Amino acid sequence: MTEQTLAASPLPLADIISANVRILRRRSRWTAEQAGQQWETVTGRAISAQSWYAMERPGARAWTADDIEAAAYLFDVEPVALVVPLDTCAHCNDQPPAGFICASCNVEGPRKA
Repeated sequence: MTEQTLAASPLPLADIISANVRILRRRSRWTAEQAGQQWETVTGRAISAQSWYAMERPGARAWTADDIEAAAYLFDVEPVALVVPLDTCAHCNDQPPAGFICASCNVEGPRKA
């Protein structure tokens, strides 16, 4: 990754990380509550579903190096993978239809009512 790669992104770095965390959580098929529980096993700090959703919201969080390291461990990726925008799934655009799971990215669509 070069300075040009980061400079070319129109989003602040914290927003990129938040978006990547959301994508990775959805690809893991975890609810925000489940992700918060997993976060606690990694960091020892509990995170509620509401707080998790806030972590994923652009502009809502300043990510520390320790948080990036914990998120990378949680999702089994290298920390650098969190600071470069992830590509969305070419098949479903990370938004499969309700009641379906994308076979390519593993994201689950909204549950049917």
